[in-house]
Amino acid sequence: MNITFPKKKLNIKLRYGVKDLVEFERSEPVKIQKSRTAVILLTGFIVYSILATILSSASYRHGKVTNISLALFFFVLIVLNRITKNHTELCIMGAFGACVILFFHMITEVDWTIGMDAFWLYILILPFLTDFLAGVIYGSIGALSGFILSILLFDTPLKNYLQPYGSDMTNWFPIAYIVVMLTAAVIEYELTTYQIEKKISDEKVRYLLSERTNRLQEQLSVYESNELTIRKYKHDIRHFNRVLAGFINDGEYDKAKEYLTEFDSLLENVTAVSFCDNKIVNELLTIYAARCQKKGFKLRAKASIPEQIPMEQVELTSLVANALENALEAQEKVDSEKRFIQIEITYDGRRLKLMTKNPCAGDVHFEPSGLPESSKEIRSGIGTYQIKNIATKYGGAASFETRDGLFVLKAVMTCM
Repeated sequence: MNITFPKKKLNIKLRYGVKDLVEFERSEPVKIQKSRTAVILLTGFIVYSILATILSSASYRHGKVTNISLALFFFVLIVLNRITKNHTELCIMGAFGACVILFFHMITEVDWTIGMDAFWLYILILPFLTDFLAGVIYGSIGALSGFILSILLFDTPLKNYLQPYGSDMTNWFPIAYIVVMLTAAVIEYELTTYQIEKKISDEKVRYLLSERTNRLQEQLSVYESNELTIRKYKHDIRHFNRVLAGFINDGEYDKAKEYLTEFDSLLENVTAVSFCDNKIVNELLTIYAARCQKKGFKLRAKASIPEQIPMEQVELTSLVANALENALEAQEKVDSEKRFIQIEITYDGRRLKLMTKNPCAGDVHFEPSGLPESSKEIRSGIGTYQIKNIATKYGGAASFETRDGLFVLKAVMTCM
C-alpha cells in the first residue's frame, strides 16, 4: 500500500503557499495587468455613481451625497493607482473606504422607505472584486471590510439606526458573507494557480527554445568544422595515396605504417556527430566533444539512449550538461597530458544511468550532504545540486566521490 499517495495529492492541490501567491501578485506583469483592470472597474463604478446621482429624486439629497462621495473616492483611487502602480494596497484601501462611506450612509439614513438591499448586494459581491483585483491574500484582507461592516450594523446596538430588516438578514448575512469570502478565495486560488503554472510552463518553453537554439548553433559550428576538414582531406587524399604507394613500392613498410598512423591521428579532428538516437543527449555530447577537442583531449563517450524517454527535456538537458560542464571546468586545473573525460549514459527501459570520470587537481572537499564543495571564487555548487535534485525527483540517487585521482559522478534514476 502506498501510504504517501494521499499526501502527494494534497501537495499537488496546495503546492503554492502565501509567499508564492504574494510574490506572483507583486510581479511586474501582474501589477500592470491588475492595475489596468482596476482602473476600468473603478471607472465603471464612477459612471454608475454619477448616473445614480443624476437619475435619483431631487429631494433625495442624502443618496446624492453618498453617490458623489463614492465617485470622488473612486476617482482618487484611480489617480493614486496611476502614481503608485500598487494595486494590492489600493484595493484594500478601496474596499475599506467604500464600506466606511456606506456605513455612514446607512446609519444616517432617516427615510426608511428607501431600500438598502442594493448596497448589501454590492457588499456581498465585494470578495469577488477584491480577490480578482488583488489576489487571494490581499483580496481577502480587503474583503474583511464587508464582514466588519455587517458585524457592526447587525450585531451591535448600531442596528437600531438602520431601517428594520428581517431576522434572516440580520442573523445570517455575516455568515453568508464568510461563505462568499471563502468561495471567492478558493476560486481566485485556482485561477492564480493556473496563472502561475502557465508562467512556469512559458518560461520552460522559452528556456527549451533558447537552449535548443544555442545547442543547434554550436552543433552547426561542429558540422561546418567537420565539413572543412573533410574537404581538405578529400582534396589531399590523392597526395596521401601517392606517398603511401611510394613507401610500399620501395619496401619501406615501417615508414608506411608510421605514415598511416599520422594520417589516422589527423582524422581525429573530425568530431563524431552520432552518439545515440536521443537528439538532446547526442547534441550535448557532440558539443562537448568539440569543446574537449579544442582543449587538446578527447571525450570518451558511450551512450545508449533511445529517441524518447519518460523524462522532461529540461531535466535531461540539465543532467547531462551539468555533469559535462563540471568535468570540463575541472580539466582547466589538470596538466594537459592528463586530461580526459569519460561519460557513460544508458537507458534500459526502466532505469537511466549516468557515470562520468575525469582527473581532478588536488583534494576535493565534500559537504555533509555529500555534494562536493565548489572551488570557484563564488561557491555556488548549483550544477551538482541540480543533478542530485533531478535524481531524487525520479526516485533515484546521485553520488560524488574521488578515487585514485579521479572524480567520479554516478546517478541512477527510474524513468518509466
